[in-house]
Order: sequence, then structure tokens, then C-alpha cells
Amino acid sequence: MKKMLKDKDFLRMLILIALPIAAQNLISFAIQMADTVMLGALGQTQLTAASLANQPFFVFTVLTFGLASGASVLNAQYWGKGQVEPIRLVTALVIKVAFVFSVVLTVLILLFPEQVMRIYTPEEAVIREGVKYLRIIVYTYVIYGVTATYIATLRSIAVIRVAVVVYLTSLCVNVFLNWVLIFGNLGAPAMGIQGAALATLIARVAELGIAVVYAFFIDKKLELRPRDFLKRDKGLTRDYFRHGLPVVFNELLWSVGVSVQSMILGRLGEAVVSASQIASVIQQFATVFVFGIANAAAVIVGNAVGEGDMEKAGQRADWLKIVSLVVGVFAGGVILLIRPLAVGFYNVPAETKELAGQMVMVQAGIVFFVAITAVGIVGILRGGGDTRFALCIDLCSLWLVALPAGLLSAFVFKLPVLLVYASIKLDEPVKMIVIFWRLRNRNWMKNVTRNREPEPPMVLEEGMI
Repeated sequence: MKKMLKDKDFLRMLILIALPIAAQNLISFAIQMADTVMLGALGQTQLTAASLANQPFFVFTVLTFGLASGASVLNAQYWGKGQVEPIRLVTALVIKVAFVFSVVLTVLILLFPEQVMRIYTPEEAVIREGVKYLRIIVYTYVIYGVTATYIATLRSIAVIRVAVVVYLTSLCVNVFLNWVLIFGNLGAPAMGIQGAALATLIARVAELGIAVVYAFFIDKKLELRPRDFLKRDKGLTRDYFRHGLPVVFNELLWSVGVSVQSMILGRLGEAVVSASQIASVIQQFATVFVFGIANAAAVIVGNAVGEGDMEKAGQRADWLKIVSLVVGVFAGGVILLIRPLAVGFYNVPAETKELAGQMVMVQAGIVFFVAITAVGIVGILRGGGDTRFALCIDLCSLWLVALPAGLLSAFVFKLPVLLVYASIKLDEPVKMIVIFWRLRNRNWMKNVTRNREPEPPMVLEEGMI
């Protein structure tokens, strides 16, 4: 512990990377909070409909994160080697892949919006409102896919400040237009749930505009250019699909599993869905710094492995485990502290508020494990190139433990809602145990880069972030 506190380089990297990412996560939380509070003012049906209609988008956002994280496995290590060209080509590649996925998903949802809603709920009123929302929000998928993938890949080379600007702008645009379009202010028609979707669409267009301007006219670190999207490096492409695809499959199948959890809760009633959405938003607030640490861990460990200094990578992984334990306790305390105030924000029936408060108590305990597993999987194992084992941990614990427990507790044993909710979170403590076992030695360290022509060394500077 004392040695960690004396390592100024480690602490500097941790703070300079984690804090901006935490700020970005906080802004993203604020956007979702604003949406849920404003939609909640319309009524529980609208809040439930938007929550369920966003499940396909949730799957897509996680897929996008997986694509970017797969790229980050390579980018962080090439950054440690001081090589920019492969990072630029990998970034262009992953943006193209995200674009293709987003177009396919957009077309499918446009063709079958009602069928998508029926996956999550049998309630006709919720389905009708959800379809209204889906038919507008679906146009954000392509925009988000390009923007979010680019922003996320920048994290792997410690370029973070632009993300804060992008999402802060999005927050301001989204909240203002929610107020205008949902409730019909400033002479605009009161569009209700459709207004919320349209506000999000316009905010996403603003995000893309800022990202494009930064990428092609301001950025002096990566210097991405249109011609990079026309280049093809077979070696890098193979490396990305070899080491990045496990991450993509990890995030995709994990998000599908979480969507199945939403299906389970959706069959338990409108109040349960609304309560779980409230609890989820509160957890996101408490974990903004957790995922900041996790992303910083991927850069720190990946850089060390890219440098070929496995001793440093192992030592910093040990320190990051300690940091995750501390942050986990802190996050749980934050949830308990804000619970009464946060639940009271929502215009939902008293029964829903009470259930939400109980679910938040469960989240306060689960978040401790989330902190450890996020830093372990997203940060240490992926940064160290151990993507296949990370895939196994994540998916086996979710699909073989949490989902069967949730299905059995809900539909076979018909346990109380709170026990069902706790059952679908059982994957987190299981993952924590396996992660600690995996990190007991150095077998998880894998250099996934290729030997290329050397470039001038790069130094992490505050101005890059």
C-alpha cells in the first residue's frame, strides 16, 4: 500500500484518466436521470415504455462498448510501444464495424417495432407508447455507433477531455429539448414520449458534430483522417478479430443476458419495471467513478504490457485490486446516502417507490462486487490481453448462474419480487471469486501487438486528456 502511494507515475495516470472518465459517466447518468424524471412526470406507463423500448439500444450500446474495448486491447499496448499508426488504423476499422451493425439493427427495429416491444411486456398500453418511442429513437443508433466508438477508442490512448465536452453538450441539448418537446413549452406541441425520443435524436446529432470536428480538425495526437477508412492492414485486422472479438462477444452476450433479466422483470408487472429502472439509475450514479477506474486500469496495465514490463504490469494490477475494494465500499455508501432523495424524485405510485427503495438496498450490496469485477475484467484482464478468459468469466456467471436463478425464483418457485431481483444479480459475487483466482499469478499477461517500424516515443501529458 505504501509503495503504491509513493508511485507518483501510477497515481498520476490513475487520476488523469479516471477523473475525466468519471465526469463523462456522471454526465451520461445526468442525461438518463433527466429522461427518466421527465418521463416519470407523464406517468408510470410512459416511464415503463421508454425503459423497455431502450432495451435494444442498451444491447447496442454494450455492443459498441465491446467493439471499442476490443480495439482498446490493441491500442493501449501499441500506445505503450509508442506507435500511433496501428492505433489509427484499428480505430478506423472499429468505427466501420460499428456503422454496419448499427445500420442492420436500425432496419430490423423499423420493420418490427411492435414485435420488439412484445418481447419485453404483454401490456398493450406500454407496447403502444413504446412503439411511438422506438420509431424515433431508432434513428439515433447509427449516429451513436460512430460517435461512441470513436470516443471510447480515444480512452485507450488517454485522450478523454473531448468526451467530456461531447457529453456535456449532449446533456444541455437533451434536457432543454425534453422540457420543450415533452411538455410543449416555448410554443412547441406537447409530444410526450415522442418528444423525449426526438430530443435525444437532436442531442446525438450534436454529439456527432463535435466528434467529427475534433477528429478531423483539432486532434493532434491520433490525427485520424478520411483516408484511414480506406486503408486495410490484414495483420491488424486479424489481430483485432482474434483479440477483440472475444470482447465483442462478451459484451454482446452479456447485454442480451441483461435484456433477458429485463424480460423476467417485465413479466412481473409495470411497477416492477419502473422500480428496477429507478434502482438502475441510482446504481449508475454510484458507479461513475468505478468505471472511470476500470477504464484507467485498462490503459495502465495495457501500457505496461506493451512496454514489455510484465513486472510493472503485475504490480499495478495488484494495486488496482486494492483500489477497486476501496471504491466498491465507497460506492455502496453513496447508494445508501442518496437512496431516500433519489427515489423521491419520481412521479410514480407509492407502491413503486417502496419497491424501488428495497431494490436500491440490494444494489448497495451488489455494487461492492461490481467495482471489483469491473476493474478486474474491463481493466486488468482486457488491458493485459486476457480477453478469452474474461469472456468465460462474464458469460458463464451470467448465463449459468444469474439467469437460471432469476427464472427459477420468478416462475418456478414464485418468490417475492425482491428475492427475484437479488437472484438475477448473483453473477457479480461469482465473478469476483474467479477474478481473484485468475490474478493470483501472471498467466493473464499477453502481449497482443506486432513488431512494427518504431515511432518517436509518446508521453502522457495533461494536455492530451
